[in-house]
Amino acid sequence: MNFIRKHRNFAVYCLFGFLASIINIIIFDLSHNNFGITLWLANTIAWFISNVFSFFVTKIFVFKTEMGNYKKMFNEGMYFIVSRLFSLLFDDVFMIVAVLIFPFNNILIKAIDQLVVGLFNYYSSKWIFNYNNRNIIEKIRQFKLAQKDNQKKESEAKEFWFFLKFGYKKIESSSI
Repeated sequence: MNFIRKHRNFAVYCLFGFLASIINIIIFDLSHNNFGITLWLANTIAWFISNVFSFFVTKIFVFKTEMGNYKKMFNEGMYFIVSRLFSLLFDDVFMIVAVLIFPFNNILIKAIDQLVVGLFNYYSSKWIFNYNNRNIIEKIRQFKLAQKDNQKKESEAKEFWFFLKFGYKKIESSSI
């Protein structure tokens, strides 16, 4: 039972990732094989539609995060899409190269591609929807601000001690 609890997110992600992959493959097949859209464009359209689906199911069912307000959801969506741009790049290059090099059916190649891309997407999604990790950027920003504040305080303290050591004597000697 501990194994199931420990790997619940991954198992649920695999289920919804499988559904997203099916959507991706169907959209690709319709776009490229039925409507004659170029390989790259058909792959990108399929990627976009499947990732919109994936964003919502990953957020709600896999990592169980709140929908929140539109601004929060938009920000998460942007992180999600940006992280998925790396998988799109791989997806497009893999599809173009594999279809040109291997004599296999483009749907079989797309299925293999979706397995590899799915693993990458799981770990990037885990990072996005895990608020402890997402707040790292904010923590780094706060740390840098604290460092600047400490440097400013150090500088002010040095100036104060410099004034006490040299400025006070200068004031005394100038008043004579």
